[in-house]
Amino acid sequence: MPMVVGRVLLLFSIVLLAFDSPATAHFQQGVQLRTVLLARDENGLVAFLRTPAPLLFTDVVRAARAAGTRLRTPFLYPEVIGNGTRYRLSLDAIAAAPGRFHHRLKSALAWQQNGRTLTTEVLSVRVVGRPPADRWMGATDARRSLEAAGARLDPVFGRAVVEAAFHLQAPVPAAPITVRSALPALHLPEGVGVDNHILDARWRQTISRTRSGQLTEGITLDGSRLGALAEFVRQGMRHIVGGADHVLLVICLALGVGLNRRLLWLVTAFTVGHTITLVGTFLGTAPAWPWFVPAIETAIAASILIAAIAAARGSGFRAVWILGGIGLLHGLGFSVVLGDILGRGSPDLVPLLAAFTVGIELGQMVVLSATLATLWPLQRMVAGAIGLLRKATLAAIALVAAVWVVERSLAVF
Repeated sequence: MPMVVGRVLLLFSIVLLAFDSPATAHFQQGVQLRTVLLARDENGLVAFLRTPAPLLFTDVVRAARAAGTRLRTPFLYPEVIGNGTRYRLSLDAIAAAPGRFHHRLKSALAWQQNGRTLTTEVLSVRVVGRPPADRWMGATDARRSLEAAGARLDPVFGRAVVEAAFHLQAPVPAAPITVRSALPALHLPEGVGVDNHILDARWRQTISRTRSGQLTEGITLDGSRLGALAEFVRQGMRHIVGGADHVLLVICLALGVGLNRRLLWLVTAFTVGHTITLVGTFLGTAPAWPWFVPAIETAIAASILIAAIAAARGSGFRAVWILGGIGLLHGLGFSVVLGDILGRGSPDLVPLLAAFTVGIELGQMVVLSATLATLWPLQRMVAGAIGLLRKATLAAIALVAAVWVVERSLAVF
């Protein structure tokens, strides 16, 4: 019985946690992208870095927050705006003390090979005022970007991006190399995250890896394509399991249909639908109208509300094509998340897209299995409670979805 109670509490916790999830679940503007590219040159190994400026000063920001004081570094200065203060990155200070700024750049990431820390030398630096629109797909792209003109005016600290090239003194250029953040992690505001796009261009074909977070645990580049595929499978699972929209929809599906053959057909239809829009939208077929993104977000929330009502009434999920249409909507959300971590010109594009889709399906199976595993023992042990639990859960999901519909629809207009 304690195990059953625990499963019931887990199911309710998943639904209740959705109340704390952002209303705009997929198309968040707070994702900061850091790109790390490793390549060979005539001198051995060269690493390229494109990073949001705040990730170079996490130690400074943490110290200021702990002491309740201003940021203490010569490279930043405060600027009063309205009733608040923001910081700018000082280009004059960087030009006056390049060695000190280079030291901060070198201190941002730690490189290791066979347990030995690699020495780095800064080759070039560029500061820009906002994240560039292009993506690095290889060393040629990175070099071309570093040769372009940088910011002319001191950029706003929170929007500035710093690019740099480093020479790595690696004893064996082709051996596995681990890269991680050498600065302490920073507590980020709600809705803000970091995605790391890591490219290993030491080989004939560049290998792309991704990692969410501030890279405190590090990632090893070993030339393994299997490892890269596994990483994208993990990203797909992480997105659906960690995405409240998709979790609630899958729970509605499980509660409305149960474990039978129809569930298999419905899941297949949802998979086909979101795969079509995942690939199509990622490759650039979605319109760029300003109202399109919030409209899709609203439609996704509405699909969950409809699914919860249909499951509660016991009259829904009879037409497979309806789940296919819902899958089309959710695929748009998947595609934007994938676009944050994988460019359209990325190497191994087709297998990485397939790996991400496989990860989504595995995550979907995890949520379905967890929901059905919660309900099965209740049907045998507490027969009278199963109907009440089912309706209460669906009512909570419908309430969450209704709130989302209202919040997201306000952004359409």
